[in-house]
Amino acid sequence: MTRAAAPRTPPHLGEQARPDGRWDEWIKAAEDPGGVADKPEALDDLLVLDLSHGHYGALLTATYLAELGAEVIKVEPPGGDPARRWGPADASAGGDGLAFVAEARNRYHLTLDLTTREGRRLLKGLAARADVLIEGFAPGYLDGLGIGYRQLSALNPRLVYVACSAYGQFGPLAKNQPPEHDLTDQALSGLLHLTGDPDTAPVKVGSWISAYGQAAWGALGTLAALHWRERSGRGQMIDVTGAEALMRYLEYSVLLYHASGAIRGRTGLYELAVFPYTFVPVKDGWAFIAGYTDPNFRALCRVMGRPELGDDPRFNTTLQRTTLANEIQLRDEICAWSVNYTSAEILDKVLADPGPGVIVFGPMNPPTRTLTEAHWWERGCLKRLSDPIYGELLLQMPAWRMTGTPPRLKWACRPAGYHNSLILQKYFGIGPSRAAELAADGVL
Repeated sequence: MTRAAAPRTPPHLGEQARPDGRWDEWIKAAEDPGGVADKPEALDDLLVLDLSHGHYGALLTATYLAELGAEVIKVEPPGGDPARRWGPADASAGGDGLAFVAEARNRYHLTLDLTTREGRRLLKGLAARADVLIEGFAPGYLDGLGIGYRQLSALNPRLVYVACSAYGQFGPLAKNQPPEHDLTDQALSGLLHLTGDPDTAPVKVGSWISAYGQAAWGALGTLAALHWRERSGRGQMIDVTGAEALMRYLEYSVLLYHASGAIRGRTGLYELAVFPYTFVPVKDGWAFIAGYTDPNFRALCRVMGRPELGDDPRFNTTLQRTTLANEIQLRDEICAWSVNYTSAEILDKVLADPGPGVIVFGPMNPPTRTLTEAHWWERGCLKRLSDPIYGELLLQMPAWRMTGTPPRLKWACRPAGYHNSLILQKYFGIGPSRAAELAADGVL
C-alpha cells in the first residue's frame, strides 16, 4: 500500500538558479553530509519486500532503494538468511558475516518460513500492500509455492517484481541453474577474458563486482518501472542477472568482434584503444597515468621533461601510440621517469603544467590510504558509528550525492527477526501472544 505523501519542495532548491557566490562553496553547502537528515527522502512512500535469500545482488538492490528512503522489510527464514554467514571466516560482527553486515542496512528484519501455509499467507498480506518485491531464489521456486510474480501480481497489479538469478528466468540455461556466484558471473560475461596479463592466468576482479552491477541495473529498472506505473497504473516484472550486468561493462569488445572478427584478450597494463592509459611505478608504490589524445600526450611529454617524444614517429599519433610494440616502448619511457618521483611529486608537476592538454594522474591507494584521505571523509563517503548490536563499525556510504533528496544510512544491519513484533503488529494487528504461537509453530 503506497503511503500518501504531499509534494514537498525543500527551500534550498530555489537557490539553484542563483549565480551568487563561488560554485565550490555553494555545492558543498547544498550537498553537506551533515545536513542529510534534515532533507526529505525520494522514495519514502514506497514499501519494498526483500526476499534476497542468499543472493547478494538482490540484497544490494534493496539496499539502494532503502538508502533512498524506501521502507524495506527483509524477509528471511527463522534460521536467518544464508548470506548472514558470508565474510572472512576469522572475522564477524555480532556473529554475522561482515559482507552481510556491511550492506543489510536501513531494513526491518522479519522471519517467515515460506514453506509453511501461514508463512505464505503472511507474505501475501505484505505483497498486497507492497510497491516492490525483490527476490533471489531459483527461477520458478516462488511460483511453485504460489507466491511468485504471476500469483502476487494478480493480488496486487501495481507490484514491481525484481528477480535476480544466474542465468535469468528463461533460456536454455535457465532450468536447474546453480546458485549465483560472482566469479561465475565474471567468467560467463567474458570479463575474465579481458582481465590480467596476456601471459598469465585470468585475474578476477577483487570485489564482488557482478552483485553490485546487478543491483545497480535492478534498482534502475525498478525506478523506471515505478515511473511507468504512474502513467499505466500497472507494475511489471524485472529479470536481471549478474553475467548480463557485466556484459554491459565490456564497452567496445563485442562490437570489435562484430566489426573486425578480432577477439580482444588480456592486455594487462596496455590498452588497444588509447595509450598511455596505464599504471606505472613511482617511489612510493604505483600510480595511474593517462594522456592519450595528441594534446594530452604532448602535455605529458612536457611534464616528463621529454618534449621530443611528442614528435617521435613511434608515438606522434593515436594510431602509432596504440600499436602494442610501441605501447611497450612508450610505457618503458614513462616508467624510467616516474620511478624517480613520489606520487605527490608527480601530481605537483601535473598540476603545475600550463597546458594545453590535460594529464590524468592518481596514486593506487591501498584501503588504509584511502581511509586516511581527508577528501573522502569531507564528502561523507565513509562513516564510523557505534552500533548497539554490532559495536564499532566503519561503513561505506551511498555513492551518489543529491542536493534535494539525498540517500543516507539510518541504521545498520539487525539480527534475523529483530522487527518481527513491529511488522506483525503494524501490518496484521498481531500481538505478542499470537506472535509467540507463530514462533512455536516454526512460522517465525
